[in-house]
Amino acid sequence: MTKKTFTLLLCTLLVSVWPAAGQQLTQLSGVVTDPTGAVIPNATLVLEDADRGLRRETTSDSQGRYAFPQVQPGTYKLTGKAAGFAEVIVNNIALLVNTPTTVNVQFEKVGAVAETVSVSAETVQVNTIDASMGNAIGSMPILQLPSFARNVTRLLQLQPGVTVFGNVNGGKSDQGNVTLDGIDVNDQMERTAFTSVLRVTLDSVQEFRTTTTNANADQGRSSGAQVSLVTKSGSNDWHGSAYWYHRNTATAANDFFNNLSGVKRPKLLINLPGASAGGPIRKNKLFFFLNWEQRNDRSEANVSRTVPSELLRQGVVQYRNRDGQLVRLGAQDIRSRIDPRGIGPNPAVLQLFNTYPAPNDFTLGDGLNIQGFRFVAPLQLRWNTYTARFDYAVNAKHNLFFRGQLQNDRSTGSPQFPGEQPNNASLANAKGLAIGYNAVLGPNIFSNFRYGITRLSRETTGIQSASAVSFRNINDRYGLTTGISRQLPLHQFGEDMNWTKGSHAFQFGAIFRFISNQSNNFGRSFHSASTNVSWLRGTGADIQPPDLAPSDRTAYNDAMMALLGIVSLGTARYNYTIDGKVLPVGAPISRDFRNEEYEMYFQDTWRMKRNLTLTYGLRWSLMPPIHEANGVQISTNIPMGQWFNQRGALADQGKSQEEAGRIIFISKNDPKARPIYPFRKRNVAPRFAIAWSPDAEKGLSRLLFGGAGKTSIRAGWGMFYDVIGQPLSRTYDTSAFGFASTLSNPSGQLTAVNAPRFTGLNNLPPELIRPALPGGFPIQFPASGAGSFAITNTIDDGLQMPYTMNMNFSIGREFGKGWFLQGSYVGRQSRRSLMNRDLAMPTNMTDPQSGQTYFEAASLLAQQVNSNTPVANVGRIPFFENFFNNFRTASETATQQVYRVARFYPNDFTSALADIDEFCDPDCGRLGANMMMNPQFSALSAWSSIAGGNYHALQWTLRK
Repeated sequence: MTKKTFTLLLCTLLVSVWPAAGQQLTQLSGVVTDPTGAVIPNATLVLEDADRGLRRETTSDSQGRYAFPQVQPGTYKLTGKAAGFAEVIVNNIALLVNTPTTVNVQFEKVGAVAETVSVSAETVQVNTIDASMGNAIGSMPILQLPSFARNVTRLLQLQPGVTVFGNVNGGKSDQGNVTLDGIDVNDQMERTAFTSVLRVTLDSVQEFRTTTTNANADQGRSSGAQVSLVTKSGSNDWHGSAYWYHRNTATAANDFFNNLSGVKRPKLLINLPGASAGGPIRKNKLFFFLNWEQRNDRSEANVSRTVPSELLRQGVVQYRNRDGQLVRLGAQDIRSRIDPRGIGPNPAVLQLFNTYPAPNDFTLGDGLNIQGFRFVAPLQLRWNTYTARFDYAVNAKHNLFFRGQLQNDRSTGSPQFPGEQPNNASLANAKGLAIGYNAVLGPNIFSNFRYGITRLSRETTGIQSASAVSFRNINDRYGLTTGISRQLPLHQFGEDMNWTKGSHAFQFGAIFRFISNQSNNFGRSFHSASTNVSWLRGTGADIQPPDLAPSDRTAYNDAMMALLGIVSLGTARYNYTIDGKVLPVGAPISRDFRNEEYEMYFQDTWRMKRNLTLTYGLRWSLMPPIHEANGVQISTNIPMGQWFNQRGALADQGKSQEEAGRIIFISKNDPKARPIYPFRKRNVAPRFAIAWSPDAEKGLSRLLFGGAGKTSIRAGWGMFYDVIGQPLSRTYDTSAFGFASTLSNPSGQLTAVNAPRFTGLNNLPPELIRPALPGGFPIQFPASGAGSFAITNTIDDGLQMPYTMNMNFSIGREFGKGWFLQGSYVGRQSRRSLMNRDLAMPTNMTDPQSGQTYFEAASLLAQQVNSNTPVANVGRIPFFENFFNNFRTASETATQQVYRVARFYPNDFTSALADIDEFCDPDCGRLGANMMMNPQFSALSAWSSIAGGNYHALQWTLRK
């Protein structure tokens, strides 16, 4: 390869190209003319790749047009024959994945049949077909461009409009779609941007293509970038390689904060040995390609933790007073002035705190009582990747391929502190295969069938073995990591048909996917407790010194709660079998969420003129709702969206939240049960694109546009639906109440006087751990008065499928000597995007008499609390006067009585509202308890659809 050729390949990263059917094939088309420019009908054209034994033949139509759809990527030779003209051979036509190429054939002269004219194809840089934007990258730049640990996915970030977080032209990072040889290889659960379940090594990938905006109807499963990768295949020539890549610490710099903390530079030792081989098993018929690669890391990772300060572990708490002076409270001060029980620093806490390593990073923590500890930890990793591909040319019209891949990975995580065991270890065993059958069914009919399975198998182990107490904003002394294993097989069937008729190239096809997500999750298998000051009545006001600066309130509260060992919040987690039996503590939650996807499309590429092409189509997505295969699925007696809207309507009318009704959970088999979200059957997504290449033969137009085929003006619009099935299953994975129930003691009930104290890491106060509710359905979460509260989540079962509308406009101009310039506008309009909303938050109740809302009234009251207004100077606020008129005394108004409660909760008016509205302290409001607070839930969040936003960008591409 020459230096000039490499430069061209390198700059190909910024070319705008367009997709083809099959998601891993491409197409070649053009016009056949004589030396005068007149079209030649019935010319014979033969496309050959002699190395792989591939051969296709077609004839030009009455307008001189020809097309070879459904072509495997590679380098081809095109031979043209026409009566009365010399044979023309066009060599070195590079056809990239999903990148249709235009090569116009001109017969040079009339001569004997034996005469031949040979030319070389020039790289076509101008897209004259549609409006899609993106880039194709061939094997040479993939191998030669630098990348960390030879990770091919890093090259995807070089596309215009792509951020390092995976957002593409304003799209959501989890809506990318990755295929390998036409088969879905996305991580269906995590949906991490630019990630393939099957790792693609640099030596096994032939090329890849990213469509960043406005994929045609044959692509665009989701609203993000469409990434197509193709594995290498063998040929008639033998090829092989053996390689070893090494990187070490000599080329790495230490972290700034490590240097600041006196921590050594972590090791960086990466070794990547590998080998590949390819060739014929039977020449012109059967070929193979094999690749093995291993990544072996013996490196170190930077780890940072938060630990008690040296003073805190001696029983001293620091804070700044209202004058900005630093104040230290010793053990005697805490015992006599702070702790209402007169105990002082908790001996069990001090004993535990003194087992932490001493802090060495003072940029972490609160700067007073909690500080940082930074260290380097060993990081071991070994990944093995095995790839095999076989291609079989049955004859000139039929060919098959098989690709198989296996991965065997192991890595370890960091320990909690130096010298301890790793907090986790990760094991992965991904497998995948793809089978493809390409057939020429007639002169103008082509078929591409494929089947594939991609199986993700991953396990992360944890080290937690018992329930434990945690200290807020201080890292646990010992790792409390839990394990999860997941097997996620995907089966895919796909068929694409291409029919060329005159100036139209019709494409239609379908893809069916069957996905199963099987998991064993220990994430909610243990109880827990914490020193959470927000759970105390008054949010810690009874342990705060009177001169505490408001800016230090959080830092002080966390430290004092920890030092006194006040355990305020207990969370009990119970998991049930489908017949209602309680699983023992430490048992995993097992789930199998399944879903199907059925997609069909139609598309027409209409060459209205030789220089004007209209591409239009429809993609119809049928996405039945995800479901739990074993029946471990719940519904509610009231649709969550309806319940949420009813709460708002009651608040607007000045009515109590008790009228919204109680949520009762029912099982999937209940006749009144509803699916997790509706099956929407009208998800039809139209796509339109137009591309015009001015002829510009002379004068000013030639100066501006450069001549025929040198400039393309393109515009496109498309509608794209989001993929939401498996990502939403994590909401149901471990939080289906009645199968996985979480119970907490109510907030605002305990004080520093009656809250239990810390006695040991694994000694959870029994009075905070709620007993398990009886199993079975229907089941109702108890109201807070029964001694429990819920913080849980669900899915709005009225949810609608999110979608985006993408648009773009581009002008591209090719100049001499390989220079190309393109300017583009890209826009995106997002609709019905998903949002996690709090369905159980206190409502903004309206007072019918005055028209004043609770938020308006609370804001007025908060201003007076923050300015320390004397009670006697607090004026009447209509909302409180009308709804809490029974608070009045002979000497104070209802507003002044509410003010007294609010002043007890500085910066926490939600807790103040809980006192007067839920716990009826000092009394209930006019409508009774729970006028605004929900009686069952402290927080009930749900994924629901909302209106979206817009994205606009201008992009410039300059390439040589």
